[in-house]
Amino acid sequence: MYLKDETPTHFTYLTGGESNDSHVKEGNKNFIFNSTGNIMIATTETDSSNMDESSRHVFNEVSVFFAAMTRAITNTPRPGTNENYSIYNYEALAKVIGGSGCFIHCTQEDIKYTSSSFGANFSKELLSALLALPTGSGSLAFAQAMISSIGQEGLKLSSESDTTNSKVGNIVFVCEFLFGMPIISAMVIYADSRSQKSTFQAGPCIKTSSTKTEMTLHKDVYMFVTPSFIKEYAADLDSIITSSEYGNFVSYLQSLLNDSLWIDGIYEEDLKVSGNTLTDGHTYRIVGQNLGHEAGKLTLDGKEIPTNSWSDTEIKFTPSGVMETPAPLVLTTKEQSTESMGNYKIVKNNAVNKENTEKDTVK
Repeated sequence: MYLKDETPTHFTYLTGGESNDSHVKEGNKNFIFNSTGNIMIATTETDSSNMDESSRHVFNEVSVFFAAMTRAITNTPRPGTNENYSIYNYEALAKVIGGSGCFIHCTQEDIKYTSSSFGANFSKELLSALLALPTGSGSLAFAQAMISSIGQEGLKLSSESDTTNSKVGNIVFVCEFLFGMPIISAMVIYADSRSQKSTFQAGPCIKTSSTKTEMTLHKDVYMFVTPSFIKEYAADLDSIITSSEYGNFVSYLQSLLNDSLWIDGIYEEDLKVSGNTLTDGHTYRIVGQNLGHEAGKLTLDGKEIPTNSWSDTEIKFTPSGVMETPAPLVLTTKEQSTESMGNYKIVKNNAVNKENTEKDTVK
């Protein structure tokens, strides 16, 4: 048989029940969770010192992302309420997952879970089943607190009049180091708080031994791609928490939650403009989020600058003329959201070349 380009193809015939190659064996994995249960690290190595530094850096970036995501969600007001989102609010999780560009959806499944266990055993067995952990896999000390928190958020949402936001859930990042290769996935497990209200009311801490619990849950599995724009995350995690890059990333995640205007910066080609000087006749890109699908207005010192193109994530413009004194560059969307990007001046090409020449001479 041949393909359309005349490349020959070959069939391999398989028969069910035949024995496989005896030399092919499944590797054993050891795993451990962080204290909240949101990050799981699994490895086929028996000695953690065998994990190379680059893989440790990748896993560290997962910790930074989860910290940023938690901070963004829990500091963003939930529409129609006087409180912020909870990390167990599925609507908030879904917005970050869908908008961050870091998640690739791989699989999904509906799960009907039935258990006669109660108390801590119920929570442990539920998480073991959802995360496909082996039976008797450690104490999972975080399990009861996690399930209880999800249940409390579910009761709160189920009592509200808004029926469009009734799902509760949680996310678990799985960092695997398998035969020398780092692989990161994310499991998002959620349930409808209204249909599961009776289960949440009973709670995982119920003490009676005659309880039979039935739950319907949904599980999505994503491949997680670490965000490349968090720089030098592994050098000093404490400094990253207070760094401008980290704060900018948190603001970006918050813009996904509340649809607010967020601007990353001004770029000339692929280089970010670091100073306050724009060049006459050069084309620049304003990169951000929620800039609007229809063109708004860009002004410098109150005078409108024509734009070449306008999309929800990028605006192109070419300044003209000369403005020696820096003045406010302001972006206003079609929806009248306004953001000042700082003070800028416009210079001629020869002026920039002269300045660069003088700097080189001084050096």
